[in-house]
Amino acid sequence: MGRTGKPSEPDSSPPINTFVIRFWREWSAGRPQWRGRIEHLQSGQSTAFLDLESMLEFVRSFGIMVGEEKGGAATSHESKG
Repeated sequence: MGRTGKPSEPDSSPPINTFVIRFWREWSAGRPQWRGRIEHLQSGQSTAFLDLESMLEFVRSFGIMVGEEKGGAATSHESKG
């Protein structure tokens, strides 16, 4: 029951997924290489990555459709102008 004494309605909001992403640059053979680590806070799972696609693959493993809106249209993060 809710605070008003009435039965609580089920929460219709989507589950919360929180990620912590860390980037750093390492020097290998005289040239820099970006590396990263991503952690899903709710599960404690984490992985290292060397490219954006690997990071997004980890996010997708939690059922999050990165790059898509409801209705299946892809989103664009590019600014127009």
